[in-house]
Amino acid sequence: MKKRLLATLLACAMTATLLAGCGGGTDDTASTTTEETTDAAETEETTDAAAEETTDAAETEDAAETADTHVRYDDIKEELGAIPAAAKDMTFNIGFCGKAFENEFWRMEKEGAEAAAAALQELGLDVTVTAQSAAGESDVQGQETVMKAMSNGDYDALMVAPISDTNLTAAIEAAQEAGIPMTYVNDKDANVDLPEVVAYHKETAEMAAEWIATKLGGTGKVAVIQGLPTAEAARLRTDCFVDYMEANYPDIEVVAQQNADWDRTKAKDIATTIIQNNPDIGAFYANNDTMAMGVLEAVKEADLLGKVLVVGTDGTTEALDSIKAGELSATVNDFPYYQAQVAVEMLVRTLAGQDVPEKIYSPHAVIDSENCDLSNEEVLGWTGFTVEE
Repeated sequence: MKKRLLATLLACAMTATLLAGCGGGTDDTASTTTEETTDAAETEETTDAAAEETTDAAETEDAAETADTHVRYDDIKEELGAIPAAAKDMTFNIGFCGKAFENEFWRMEKEGAEAAAAALQELGLDVTVTAQSAAGESDVQGQETVMKAMSNGDYDALMVAPISDTNLTAAIEAAQEAGIPMTYVNDKDANVDLPEVVAYHKETAEMAAEWIATKLGGTGKVAVIQGLPTAEAARLRTDCFVDYMEANYPDIEVVAQQNADWDRTKAKDIATTIIQNNPDIGAFYANNDTMAMGVLEAVKEADLLGKVLVVGTDGTTEALDSIKAGELSATVNDFPYYQAQVAVEMLVRTLAGQDVPEKIYSPHAVIDSENCDLSNEEVLGWTGFTVEE
């Protein structure tokens, strides 16, 4: 900045000299002024170049600071060991502000959190989980009301899954001010940094892309059905899927990517139109299983079952049953039932005084006809909880 200011002042001084020179009318003065003005311009260009280099360095530093710091649950569960014995003398009243339990994914999150509480109770811990949600996955104001009520309730900690990037910002900040420990589950707010147990959305999308590309033999047309665009999960799953295809499979064309807002009927209607416009479509990737089942309906109505791949995300019961029946091609199972259990576990460990990683990726896996008959416990290697004596 000082160099730029000096260059600017120098340029102004040269302009004044130029004006004086014009008044005097001497060729020598004009020549000298021109040379000095050129020098000032070169100084400013050098300063601009230095400023650009400084900006580049700052951007590089910012990128380093925002590098992914998550750890995988599978990589830390042995290191964490048993839950500290101090937890036996504590009470854990945990609230869970979910999205919408009308969606099976979020019902499984709710059931998983409650199952974790029950399992910990059997081990002698006083843990309860109370789960509430909005009326629907677009009811952002309703979820904010739930979150505010929980912030004012008698909870030792809260699990939070915002519908959008920003709808719970104010309520989360209020809970922070009240000193309530919190963790995000699967989704997070864009403005407030908290501990989180989330799905690895980038890898989820890439696993789906790789599975589809392999089945298509590296060539063909695919379409992406995106969830609510204000949700980070939807954007990441879509963008990372498309980026992976472009980087690794140039002969696979993404012919469409449209929002269906997590809605089954919208997904069916959109898929119907895409099929009409692209009768040679090879596969669909949907950001969740609810939309995938809608896409599957469109595929069946077009008499393309078995000819067009349909891959979802989440691992809902309906999706898994459909895979077993030979209809839905695959789903990337984010195991919401166990993701919620990990979130409960981390809150209990934290409240009991144990240092745990703040950013955790929960387990996931592609489920298709080859492994759909295995239990989730078998796929995950889930062994439950232990508590120190």
